[in-house]
Order: sequence, then structure tokens, then C-alpha cells
Amino acid sequence: MTLNRGAQRAMIAVFFFAVAVVYAVAWSLPAIGLDHDDAGYLITAKAIAAGHGYTIESLPTPIPQTNYPPLFAALLALFTIVSGQTWWLKLLPLACAAGWLALTRTLLLKMGASRNAALLLVGLTAASPTVVFLSTNLLPETLFALLATAALLTLLEERALLAGILAGLATLTRTAGVALVVACIFTLVARRRFRSAAIFASVAMVMVAPWFGWSLAHMTHDSSGLATDIFTSLAANEKLIVLSRNLLSLLASPFSLLTGLHSVYFVVGTIVILLWCFYVRRQLVPDLFVVLYCMALLCWISPPERFIAPILPLVLWIVWRVLRLMESREALAALVLIAIGLPLWADAVRIFPARANGAFVIEGAPADDWNRMRMFFGFIRANTAPDSVLLANMDGAFFLNTGRKTIRGVAPNGFDLYYAERRSAATPGELSKAILMSHVAYVVLTPDSGLAESASFHKSVEALERGGVVEPVATPGLPRNYQLFKVSAH
Repeated sequence: MTLNRGAQRAMIAVFFFAVAVVYAVAWSLPAIGLDHDDAGYLITAKAIAAGHGYTIESLPTPIPQTNYPPLFAALLALFTIVSGQTWWLKLLPLACAAGWLALTRTLLLKMGASRNAALLLVGLTAASPTVVFLSTNLLPETLFALLATAALLTLLEERALLAGILAGLATLTRTAGVALVVACIFTLVARRRFRSAAIFASVAMVMVAPWFGWSLAHMTHDSSGLATDIFTSLAANEKLIVLSRNLLSLLASPFSLLTGLHSVYFVVGTIVILLWCFYVRRQLVPDLFVVLYCMALLCWISPPERFIAPILPLVLWIVWRVLRLMESREALAALVLIAIGLPLWADAVRIFPARANGAFVIEGAPADDWNRMRMFFGFIRANTAPDSVLLANMDGAFFLNTGRKTIRGVAPNGFDLYYAERRSAATPGELSKAILMSHVAYVVLTPDSGLAESASFHKSVEALERGGVVEPVATPGLPRNYQLFKVSAH
């Protein structure tokens, strides 16, 4: 049986109320800086707000910030001027998410979706645990999604100049915006809008060229990031491994983003569904952008699943525009009920532990307990000199919460970290070298639950302890997995 109009309205109301509760809980969580990227953006934003330039000030010797395009950090700097409260700062990505979802609904309507369909796809996107995470942490994906959606919408409205500005801003938020620029140019050329294509390309390139030039000119060994591309590094066999793993992850991501589950069956299911949907009905916009964006993600030396979130509603639209042609309304209604139930279930699985720990993560493991982390931060502030240099895997979090200059010790090799079986983030020798070069006074260990490199980092520190390089400091009231070590000799 199909749902009558009253039942549909009630179901929609309950669904969006549940989503609102999830967002309220995730936004209210006090933890900040437990992801390397969100800590990095906040550190850079504070440097901008203080007038110190676009730098990484957490290091003993600050260096230019070349890992992140500047727009999100610049906007976050405005928020830090007003207040440093966690809830205030989180309003930036949350507001961007609200704007993105509203514009997505408009874009879907422009491309032929019905009002109910547009609302359904926006709701499914909002309920995704990864989208909740990105919307309530200091990460740029929601700003990128907002600008990319606005660019596609203005492109459909034949406003090439504004579309070029928005695409340029999207690229200044995340470098994956280059795929958006290329897709828009191809779309305009395919429609024989050559003048518009020239205007769009000129505006977008003029906006992004200074950033790429500046970042290349100031690139240092210390500022090289994990997510480098396969074209500038790796042997041929390693390139193949990255491409194949990323392809599998991309194909599994639509299901995993909605359910939080990972399975090879999702890969097969995505292949079948997308091939069928592209065969039955294609649209130049946004399909070309989705394809080019995914091709860019394939070449990153980093798992791509999280970065699919900004285009999730476009992927869902590719599928929905074919599913809506189903003759069986009962079957379609059943699919819709399952689709809205799965992300809510996945949210519940994450939200309740997050509420207890004070932090929300997208990985399966729980985050570090934020109450204990705050106790640890306070202990370090009270028992170390203000000019002490710390070595910690979560370097940004400790700098933000203790005021001590902090290093990570090494820049983990992205291939070893995410694709090789050894998953080596650091060796004892590398950490020893970093301790000597940066005059580290203390080494910090925390559970680092959400970080892939945690195990190898812990083993390396334990090896340093056995070798007499560091010695433990008593931390009353804290569990054994929150440890502070003093460097015994340089």
C-alpha cells in the first residue's frame, strides 16, 4: 500500500525532527581539535586574526600554511575575533550546511525534481552521519558544497561571470574545486556558449592562480600534507594500488555515507545502479561535475569517502530520477522508508557514545573522552613551563588547549598510512630525530581513537621509553592511556 498525503506529512515531520535532534546534540558537544584538519584550520584562523599571516603557529618555528586553501580559514578568523567558544565557532560550518541544503533543494527543482523528491534528497543528505560530522566540526566541506552548488545553479541560469566567481571561491576552499571549474567549462562548450565559457574560465583562473602560485612558492618539507596526488610521487605499482583502493571506496561511499556500514556488496550494488541510471537517463549538469570530481578523488593519496559528502545529493539525484519512473508505487514507498530509516539508525549509533565522550567522529572507533582530555590539558598547563615544546600525535589539539608549541614528530607517509599493510606513521628513530631538532621537552600519548596512525605512534613512543629517551611523568586521576613523558636527555 502507498502512504496517503497525511501520513507522508507526518513521516516527513518526524524525520526532520529526528535529524534536528541529531544536529543539536552534535553541535552542542564541546570537543574541538580532535581531527588533524579541524585543529589545523583553527590554528591558521587564529594566526590570521592575530595579524601573523597565513602561518602554522603551533610549530616551534612557524611556517606558511600551504596545506589548506585560505577561504575557510579566513572566514573562521572572523568568528575567532568575536569569540573562541566552541559552539560559536561551529556555527560557521553549520550555517554553510544550512545554506548548502537550501540551495541544493533549489538546484534539484531547477533540474526537474518534484518538491517532495527535492525535500527527500535534501533530508537524506542532512541525515548522513558524515554530513552531520562535517557540519558540526571546523571543516571546510560544507562551505565548499555551498559554493559548488551555487556555481552549478548560476551556470544553469546562464550567469557565467557569477558562476566563475563562485567556482573560484569553491577552489579557494578546497582544491577539488578545480574539477568544478573544468566541468563547468566543458558544459558551456558542449552547449556552444563559447563566450560564456571564456568569461567563466578567465574569472575562475584569475581568482585561484594567486593561491596556487603562493603555495608552490612557500612549500616546505614540513608543510607537505598527507593527501598528495599520485602524479608527483609513488612508484607505478603503488599508483595502481591507490587507484584501485580509491575506486572501491568511491563506489562503496554512497551506501556507507548513509548507513555507516562498509561492504563489498555495496560496491557491486553501486556499479549496477549507476550504470543503469546513466543508461536510462543522463544530464550534462550535474553528471559531468560528479564524474570529474570523482576522478580527481581517485588520484589523491587519501581515502576519498569523506570528500564524497559534498556531492552526495547530486549522486542521490542521479539515482532518484530513474527510480521515480518505477510503476510500482508500493515498492517505491518501501524504498523511501528504508532510505530514511538507515541514516537515522547510523546517527543514533554514533550520537549516544558521542554524547558520553563529548566528541563526535565518523570512524567506527569512539573519540577520546573529552572530559579526560580537558583534565590532561589542565595538568600539562600546570606542570610544564610555558616555553616547553611537546611532541604529540594530535599536535594541533594540544597547542590549542595548552598554549605549548607542539610538533607531530613526522609527516606520515600517506601511502604507508592508508594503503600499505605496515601502516607506519613514525619510527622510533624519526621521533628521536624530531625530539633533538625541535628541542622537545615532553612527549604526549592519548588513545587517539579516531586516527589511523595511532598504533604505530604509540609503539614508537613505547620504544623510546624502553631505550631511556623518555621517562613517564605521574598523572594523578588519569587512566594509563593518557600519559606524559619527559625527555630525559637531548
